[in-house]
Amino acid sequence: MHVLLGLLAIGNATESHGAESEVLYSLHVPIARVAPGSRIEVQLAALNRGPGDVAVAFPPTLTGQLRNTTEQATVELRAEDATGTQPRIAAGSFAVRSYILEITQSAAPGLTTLDVSLADAGVVRSALEVDATAPSAPRIATTRGAQRPVAILGRSQPAAAALRQTFINRLDTHEPIYFIYGPDAPAAKFQFSFKYKLLEFGKGGPQRMTRTLQFGFTQRSLWDIDADSSPFYDTSYMPEIIYQALAPEPDRSDGWLTWLGWQAAYKHESNGRDGPISRSLNVVYVRSGLALGRLDGWHLIVAPELFAYVGTLGNNPGIDDYRGYGRLQLVLGRTDGPALAVTTWAGKNFDHASVQLDLTMPVRTRLLNFGTYFLVQYFNGYGESLLSYRTKSETVRAGISFVR
Repeated sequence: MHVLLGLLAIGNATESHGAESEVLYSLHVPIARVAPGSRIEVQLAALNRGPGDVAVAFPPTLTGQLRNTTEQATVELRAEDATGTQPRIAAGSFAVRSYILEITQSAAPGLTTLDVSLADAGVVRSALEVDATAPSAPRIATTRGAQRPVAILGRSQPAAAALRQTFINRLDTHEPIYFIYGPDAPAAKFQFSFKYKLLEFGKGGPQRMTRTLQFGFTQRSLWDIDADSSPFYDTSYMPEIIYQALAPEPDRSDGWLTWLGWQAAYKHESNGRDGPISRSLNVVYVRSGLALGRLDGWHLIVAPELFAYVGTLGNNPGIDDYRGYGRLQLVLGRTDGPALAVTTWAGKNFDHASVQLDLTMPVRTRLLNFGTYFLVQYFNGYGESLLSYRTKSETVRAGISFVR
């Protein structure tokens, strides 16, 4: 479902840019699922992306808003140390201050956003789920002076600071990540994908698009896991260069029509083989996304894509008869609930129709402290693998998805 361009950026931490200081703020809730009446830790982090040292103010208290679909409440986040602090942060380093947030016993259950107003950086946002069945949050120590009021990281660790400068706010998910299994050979199918921000063209804001140049990579494999020696049937390797323009972040509760942005990319696809079973091609594509409905409730996302082949199709003759020059994806669902994605294409002359359905349901388990989903995937059409793009197949597989 991340084929929706990363256009719908809904996550557990939201960042805010300092207007002049090159400071990037983010708000983190380490425990994402809490019971009413809990006292939990909330961390405010400030990353210095500028070329020199910068002083950052961490106040002793923060004012926030807890919002869900049924209520809104003003809350106060308090640091254990009742004084404000203004550490100097070296270039490429960051500082973190912890605050205590009390969830009232009467808090409404469900997905809840926490918005905190900062004097010099606007609003930062995170999310948590209030659930009466959640385990009690670990007790928060109240001994003053037990730890530093602000942790400054990276000042005396140049290697670690360089690593953070390389990856923070650059590495992201791209296409879905999953492992599924079914009754038809090849029985197993899995995919992993990521993208890495190479360049950022200016800063996004309330009224400005966020424009970036990204490197993306996706690997999708069909694995005949039930056969003797369990050989891989085929694997597609798909590196790409992506220009991405995301619309300003919308209000998640108002409006019924939201434009999400667009992408344009140059993409290579190859199965990494030689001889008569070698397959490779290059395409350029453009896609966009539009959401109908409330982004914090049920909504429908429409994501059309158009593409053109670049260079020779010598080892894929007639592939445009089966893949065509575009595809359409529709996703109906909730950010915190089930979702059904329908991806379809029809070939050059609309006579080789293909469809893939992906039904995902959130799965919560104590074994994994990050989002996981139960995935059922149905495919009916041509070219589930690049090796057999002329062959029609129909299959159902099920398994686990880490990114949908």
